[in-house]
Amino acid sequence: MKPILGFFELYLEYLPRSFLQEGYGMIDYFLLFLGPGTVLFFTFYLLWAGRRKNHKIMNLSREVLLEVFADEFDDLVMDQMSSNGGLLLPKYKKSYDIPFQDFRVVFALEERHLMLSVIISWFAGVNDYIALEANSKKGEIRTQIPTKIQIIPKHEEGQIKKHQDLLFKLEDIELGLKRFDDFFLVKATTQRTGTYFLGDKNLLKLIHNVRRAIVRISVNSADDPSIRIYARINKDLYLPKLHALFISLCNRVNEVSEKVVMKKKH
Repeated sequence: MKPILGFFELYLEYLPRSFLQEGYGMIDYFLLFLGPGTVLFFTFYLLWAGRRKNHKIMNLSREVLLEVFADEFDDLVMDQMSSNGGLLLPKYKKSYDIPFQDFRVVFALEERHLMLSVIISWFAGVNDYIALEANSKKGEIRTQIPTKIQIIPKHEEGQIKKHQDLLFKLEDIELGLKRFDDFFLVKATTQRTGTYFLGDKNLLKLIHNVRRAIVRISVNSADDPSIRIYARINKDLYLPKLHALFISLCNRVNEVSEKVVMKKKH
């Protein structure tokens, strides 16, 4: 807002002088007010329309998520909503065996209420994100398994750079599946951990099905929540497929964790 305030301070300083000069007609005065008037109009319009559009994106996403998570949740309650983000927290169905806990949906949307952000999006494109996050079903299992797996599309250079400190400590994983290996950067605590965890063909198929919308898949026992799927809200995002992947990922975490815990007891 400071550049806009500076502009108006300069304009207000110049305006009295202009009225003292001779030869100014109605058209001249109209043109004098046109510039700052246009800026003011779009500033206040974006404050209203930008927030409204972001809230619409979150509300529509909530409705679809309620449909695809119909077996798991009775409701998804909006929490901490702001102009460009918010959380959805569930009301669980007690009659259903849910393979996760501490679930939440996180929205991170464009700041459509700010003129500078809108102008940047014209050139850089729109970046709206949704994340499905949860912990494994049994908290004690999650804390015992030092597992880190990161799956990031190779074209997501921003994500790779953002998490480079974590990725540097992990080993590269190649599964021998050309289409998968060519598209994704896969990192894990060890080669054995990564190949074993991703040895589920159905899980790999589900990941590949949403590859155009996925930004990052993270399984990290040091995080809370420990299971996270980040996706870009675009034409390629199909929430039923994202739901299927999330459930499969949670089931795989539980399956692998329980086997490792059982082995440790012997």
